Amino acid sequence: MKKIYTIIIFILAFSQIYAVSDPTAGLKEISLSGLTTANDYTFHFYSTDGKLNRGFSEFFIALSDKNNNYIDSFTVSNFYPLMDMGMMKHSSPVGKVEKVAGKALYRTWISFLMSSNQGGSWSLSFDYTIGKGSTKSAIISTPLKSDILKDAPIYNNTITQIGWFKDRDCVWGPNDSVALPLQSSCWVSCGTGTGGMAGCFNSGLGVFIYNPKESGEISIDSAQKAAYYLLADPQSKELIRAFLEQLSNAADQKISVKVTGYWIKNGISANSNETYVPEISPDSSIHYLDAFRYLSIEGVVIPGDTNSYSGFATNSYKLTPQDLAPSNLSLVNYAGGVTVKFTPPANKADIGTSNLTGYKISVYNADGVLQNKFTTIKNDTSVKSINIPGLKTTAGYTYTVSALYPLSGVEVESEKNALANNISGIALQVDDYAANSKWLDKFSYNDTTYFISVAYPKSLIVGSQTIKAYINKEVDLLKPFPVAYGGFKIVPTPFMRSMGHGSSGNTNLEWNTTDSVYEGTLKFSMEGDWRVNLKIYDAIADTLIAGVDLNENGDNSTHYWDFYLETMDTTGIKNIKQNGILVYPTLSQGEITIVSPAEARIKVIGLTGQTIGYYQSSGSKTIQMNAPSGLYFVLVESSGKIFTQKVIIKK
Repeated sequence: MKKIYTIIIFILAFSQIYAVSDPTAGLKEISLSGLTTANDYTFHFYSTDGKLNRGFSEFFIALSDKNNNYIDSFTVSNFYPLMDMGMMKHSSPVGKVEKVAGKALYRTWISFLMSSNQGGSWSLSFDYTIGKGSTKSAIISTPLKSDILKDAPIYNNTITQIGWFKDRDCVWGPNDSVALPLQSSCWVSCGTGTGGMAGCFNSGLGVFIYNPKESGEISIDSAQKAAYYLLADPQSKELIRAFLEQLSNAADQKISVKVTGYWIKNGISANSNETYVPEISPDSSIHYLDAFRYLSIEGVVIPGDTNSYSGFATNSYKLTPQDLAPSNLSLVNYAGGVTVKFTPPANKADIGTSNLTGYKISVYNADGVLQNKFTTIKNDTSVKSINIPGLKTTAGYTYTVSALYPLSGVEVESEKNALANNISGIALQVDDYAANSKWLDKFSYNDTTYFISVAYPKSLIVGSQTIKAYINKEVDLLKPFPVAYGGFKIVPTPFMRSMGHGSSGNTNLEWNTTDSVYEGTLKFSMEGDWRVNLKIYDAIADTLIAGVDLNENGDNSTHYWDFYLETMDTTGIKNIKQNGILVYPTLSQGEITIVSPAEARIKVIGLTGQTIGYYQSSGSKTIQMNAPSGLYFVLVESSGKIFTQKVIIKK
C-alpha cells in the first residue's frame, strides 16, 4: 500500500528582537577590534573600568546591528583565550557564560595567568549565534489511503473543557452505556503512574467532557461522538501519556483535567474495528476519525466532586506539546564535526511506559531547506548528546532535535537553534595586577595543576567582607581551564608582615552549591600590605593538599594572595588625626612633619619591615627621609598609645 503523509506544522516566524534599552549602563567599553561579523553585526566587550587585568577579569558582551541598535536574540559561548610566548603557548582559567537577567547582555570571566607586558600576547576566540529560528510544536506523520484527502482541516476554534480521562474501549457501564454525569476515569489497566502503562490506550485515548447538569444514560456509540468525547490525535496521545507518568497510583480513576485544543478532521487513523487508534500499519484496513489536538493538559479538582484526585489541588500538573520535544539545545565543536547536546523530553523512555524510541538531528540551510546529508537518527533513548560528523559552523544554518514516537506515528521537533559561528584572533591588552597585589595562585594535586582566583570583591576594605573565589583545573595547557565544581576547602590566614600581626574573624572558603563558587570571609584590621596565606584541603578527606602554616614573621608562605588596602586623596594618602597626633604631608619628596600633644617616639619602617630611622619629638618634629621612592609607615608612640600613618615618598 502506498504511503501518503500528512504533515501538520505550527510555525512561529523568524524575527529579529531588539533590546528595549541600552544594556551597558554603568559599564565601560573595552577597546577591541575584529568584532564585526560578515553581516554587519558588531560585538562589544565591557568591564567596570574598561580594562582587562591579570588574574580574575569579569567582562560583559553585547551585540549591535549596523544601525547601532542593541540586539537581544544572540548567544555567545566557548571563550578561548590563548597566550603566545613564541616558544610556547597556553590558555587560562575561564568561567561560565551567563545571560544577564532582563538585559541583552552576557557575562563571563577569564583569569589571565600573565599580563601582556610579560613577554607574550593574548588573543581570544569565541562562538556565537545571532537570531532565533522558528518553533515547531510537532510534525505528525500518519499513513493515508490514496482516496482520503491529504489535507486535514481544522473545523472548530480552540476550546477549553473540563472532563475525565477515558480510553474509547473502557467498559462504560453495566449495560454497555454511560451514566451521566461521568465522575471517574478509567481503572488501572488504563491508569496512572509507571506501573500500568504498557498495554494501555490501544483503542484511542481521550477526555470525556464533564457536565454536572446532565443525567441519565447514553449509548457507547453516542458517548464516543465529538459532543461528549475529545479523542486525542497521535501527538496528543503522547502528551497524555507523559502527563499520566507524573501521577501516583493514588490518582487511579480520579483523573479530572482541564484541556485546551481544537478539532482536526480525519486527524487520526484506525483499523477496521477500531481496536488500534491510531493504526499506522499500511497493511491494515485503515479509516479515519476526527481527532482533538490538545494544546495543554492540566490536572484540576472538580468543585464538590469527591472522586477528583486531591493531589491536583496541592501540586502543579500541566503539560504542553513542547514538553514532548527535547529542550536546552547546545552544541560543541570537535575536530571532525559538532556534538549536539539536549535535555530529554517529559515523555522519556521509562521501561514499558513510553513510545519514545530515539532522536533525530535535522540541519537546515539559510533558506530553511533540509540538509539530508547531516540527518542523524539515534535509536537510543538514554543519550543526551549526538555527534554529527562533517558538520561545521555555517552562517544562517540551524538545527533541531526531534523525539521519535513511531508507535503513534509522531515526531516532535524542538525549536530551531542556530549553528554557532566563530570569531577568532582578537588581540587583547591585559594589564598587570594592581600595585603590590596578587590575586591568583596555583597548586598541584594528583598530578594535575589547579588555579585559585579571587573573584569578588575587587575593592577590599578594612573590616570584614565576603570573599568569593574559583578553582580551575588545567586539563590541557592549550585549552581553556574549566571550573572545578567543589571538592576543595581553602583555609585563609591574613598577615601584615610590615607590622608583624594577623587578623581574626576569618572563615574558610567552602563550596557554595547555590552560587557555584568558593565563599568565605576575610577581615583586615588596618590599611596596608596584607598577605593571605592559603592552605588547600581535600574537602571530603579533609587532608592538606598544599600550603604551610605561617612562621612568626609571616614570610614563609608557599601559596598566597597579596592585597594592598589604602585610602587615597588627590594629594596622596588620606591624613588621619588621632589622639592629637598628625603626620603630614602624606605625599612628599622626603620632608615629613609629625605633630603630637606630648613627647613622642617616632619610628619609620619600609614595606618589608626594615627600619628607616628613629626620632624623638617634644611636640612637633620635621624629619628628612633619605630613602628611595615608595610607601612607608610612620609609627608615633605618645602617652602610651601608638599611631600609624602611611606616607608616600616620590622623588
